[in-house]
Amino acid sequence: MRYIFIVCLSLLFVGCSVTKVPLTEYKIDVDMIQKDLDVKQCQSKSLKVSQSFSSIKLKTLNMNYTQGRSKIYTYSQSIWNQSPNEAITSEVTKMLRDKNIFKTVQISKSRVKSDLILEITIDKFIQTFDDELKNSYADIAINFTIIDAKTNTVISSKSFKDKEKTDTLDAMGGVEALNKALSKILGDSVDWFEEVCR
Repeated sequence: MRYIFIVCLSLLFVGCSVTKVPLTEYKIDVDMIQKDLDVKQCQSKSLKVSQSFSSIKLKTLNMNYTQGRSKIYTYSQSIWNQSPNEAITSEVTKMLRDKNIFKTVQISKSRVKSDLILEITIDKFIQTFDDELKNSYADIAINFTIIDAKTNTVISSKSFKDKEKTDTLDAMGGVEALNKALSKILGDSVDWFEEVCR
């Protein structure tokens, strides 16, 4: 009787155990275009980069993708190591510091007062598939707005878009294409900052 009880108990524990599928974490990491800038007008001004505005989905670690025009899915075995909202804000801040466009570049939580504020709105940042699941693209749309911190007036605003075909039809292909598209957008934004700061 005791033997039967032990066997039943063992089977119960084996039946309740769940095999956890390993998750692969991906990060947003862009390559910046190297170029000399003529930005004398802004090098005497400080800039604070506000936390990006975006949909709630871009504030999570979930890696989403779309199929066709209206279906949205989430990869079950792939996640971001940092939410796209935070990662893009960080990449923009890093780019502005690396390019020495402004005297100082601060994050939104900084107590330091600044001359200018940069608002970032992420309208789109996702991997998209066609209806037949034969082609996949990285689709990004971001808006930058520079605001005078004293008067709260808009100095300049510009929207950037890019769409890159993925090399593979999986999460890795999507990440690589999203990084490539974001690199292009940040490169284009450097030209815009240069134009604004002349």
